[in-house]
Amino acid sequence: MSEETSTDKTNSINEVKTIDFSKLSITDRFIFPLVMSHKEIAKPFIEAALGIKIYDLRDPEQEKTEQVSVFGKSVRYDVFTQQIDKNGEVIRSFDIEMQVVDTKELPKRARYYQSIRDTNELRKGSLYGGLKDQYVLFICPDDIFGAGLPIYSFQNFAVENKNIALNDRTFKNYYIFKEYKKLPDTHPLKKYLKYFATNAADTVETKEIDSKVEWYKTDGLTQERYMTWEQEIQLAVENERQRNEKVIAEQSKALAEQAREIAKLKEQLAAASGTRRMA
Repeated sequence: MSEETSTDKTNSINEVKTIDFSKLSITDRFIFPLVMSHKEIAKPFIEAALGIKIYDLRDPEQEKTEQVSVFGKSVRYDVFTQQIDKNGEVIRSFDIEMQVVDTKELPKRARYYQSIRDTNELRKGSLYGGLKDQYVLFICPDDIFGAGLPIYSFQNFAVENKNIALNDRTFKNYYIFKEYKKLPDTHPLKKYLKYFATNAADTVETKEIDSKVEWYKTDGLTQERYMTWEQEIQLAVENERQRNEKVIAEQSKALAEQAREIAKLKEQLAAASGTRRMA
């Protein structure tokens, strides 16, 4: 088996794929962040998903990346935003993920995402009480838990008594859009899950989403961005890998030099000790 060269990797990254833009929908992993990054789309969706009223949101960020250190795995949120009050203070943070493939590790991914957000939110010297409510909202086509529910909402509770909540203010919710029919017609989220499942826009909210989807599908600049998007992600991953390898190599070299200095010092001490005994 021949080794893959750097040229092979570059050629693979630069391969041009043929995209039928007419077939893209809201569940596409490129289109979804574009559309949901509009505040007028994200705000009512979050309110419907969580049953809360939001005074205002900070402008949602698509494909937001966070990392604690060069040695840690970075995260890329589909859409990240924060709820603010009338004074501009952050109340809650939201990570909204469209996940059409069951990668078999979504619960642990949610755990890691929240840990990275906490680490970046809590600055040195800050109190733990300053941590804000944090939500990870996964939107999935299939029921990854197998219980046939349209919505799964997770918090931390005492095993011995489910009425006792840990109250760490972290929430992990999963919305199964193929199960939308199981929600009552009065549920505010049903229209969204139905649209994700069928592409049928029959409410004011979903028609607004659909109009954004159609606009992005026919926009020339968006089409160009789509064509290079996957390449950019692959390049970013490769650059991060090379950067991390360089840092690790430099630290390994420094540790090796330190080990040599320690060994040299030990030899000198042993020699000096031997000289004293002979004297």
